[in-house]
Amino acid sequence: MPKKTKRTDLSALVEKYQGLSVVSEIERNLLSANRTKYPIQKLFLSDLFEEKNYHLDQYEGLKASLKQDGFLVPLIIVKRKDSNYEILNGVKRFLLGKECGFLEIPCVLADLSEERKHAYIIENIIQEGDNPLIKTHAFLTLKNKYHYSDEKIASIAKLSITQVRNLQRLDSLPSFLKEGILDFTLSYSEARSLLNLPMEKQKELFERIQSGSLSVRDLEREKRTFLGNKRKRKVTLKKNKVTILFNTEEEAKKIFPQIVKSFSD
Repeated sequence: MPKKTKRTDLSALVEKYQGLSVVSEIERNLLSANRTKYPIQKLFLSDLFEEKNYHLDQYEGLKASLKQDGFLVPLIIVKRKDSNYEILNGVKRFLLGKECGFLEIPCVLADLSEERKHAYIIENIIQEGDNPLIKTHAFLTLKNKYHYSDEKIASIAKLSITQVRNLQRLDSLPSFLKEGILDFTLSYSEARSLLNLPMEKQKELFERIQSGSLSVRDLEREKRTFLGNKRKRKVTLKKNKVTILFNTEEEAKKIFPQIVKSFSD
């Protein structure tokens, strides 16, 4: 009988640890691992993280804790080919530690395949609920550098394909809107609503959001009006038949293929 081909994709891991997260499984295995201090100059963020996406002044409480008690929880790292180390968990603590002048940081060294490493990072950033640009950068890196499909990213992140694509689209926002996301004065829903608008209109609406005079619903209405879509498409369902009424023939030709594609995804 021929040997079964060994599966190397994440589906095998998902099946093996069904109901158990990648994060909890990996961290459980590291409980008995040695905790060792590593020179800070040997530690680097994984390329799925980007330092500019962390406004450290938002984490003053964590900074005060590090100054008083040090690193109570070690970073989780893997060894790189250049004999330095890549940080998978503890990004904010690492950046704050550098700012506080720590010369060494306690870490636990993991031995993970590239796919396990990526799955661990993605699941962590989803659980932590930090600003959405952290997810944007991670998803785009997986897609552009490691050639992950949107479907594979969605499977790892436990998000819909639409959510994954919307998060990636945030990268097209101008810098002033990204700053709003980073300092938590612009929510993900608001940022998503501002996509595909000219910069001047984005500035106008952003100012109104900051003043508190514009809800997300109002924002969506303003966007539809500006783009000339004053009435929503009408969708009706009768038995097994779905009818979609578009505003114009041109809109139907543009939007309908996207709808078909999203269902096929």
